[in-house]
Amino acid sequence: MRRATIIVAVILAAVSGCAPAGSSGGQDNPGDIPLPGQEWALKDGMVTAAEYRTAMGRFVACVEDAGYPVSDPVLSPADNLTLIYTITPSGEPEVYNAAVQTCNLAHLSIVEPTFVEANSQVMDEPLTAAISDCLQRRGVTLTTRERNLADFADAAKEEAKVVDCVTGEWAKVYPTLPAEVPLRF
Repeated sequence: MRRATIIVAVILAAVSGCAPAGSSGGQDNPGDIPLPGQEWALKDGMVTAAEYRTAMGRFVACVEDAGYPVSDPVLSPADNLTLIYTITPSGEPEVYNAAVQTCNLAHLSIVEPTFVEANSQVMDEPLTAAISDCLQRRGVTLTTRERNLADFADAAKEEAKVVDCVTGEWAKVYPTLPAEVPLRF
């Protein structure tokens, strides 16, 4: 039950907390970036794939240095941009959450959405088919041109149905991938 709660919390946080970043990493002025550990990637107003991979590597190293094992990041089939991973929590939840949040704020929290939202999100076909089937079973009419989460949300007229379908179908389609996956609409 705890794992399911963590998975849902991560997905909900990703869905609700990922507003599009501006060209300067969500800040009015690149000099105003409040997270100096990420400034190196954000200073020019954009994040390259190489910068994103470097930031992810720094995040993973930070979490591992805090004592929590992290799987190797892999490309998310939900958007083919986001790197997803599994962190193995242990000990007190408050300590674990604080450590992961500290690493996220130091290395990834602005870099990742800036990179992902500046690029075209395209869902892998197996997940596209599973989400299509799920939404159609829920009475949603699709165009068959849906290729990402935003397309599905537009067709469904609400993100919640799409989140429900992704969380319900993910493990069936990708049983060996990390269960936690950010969803950006």
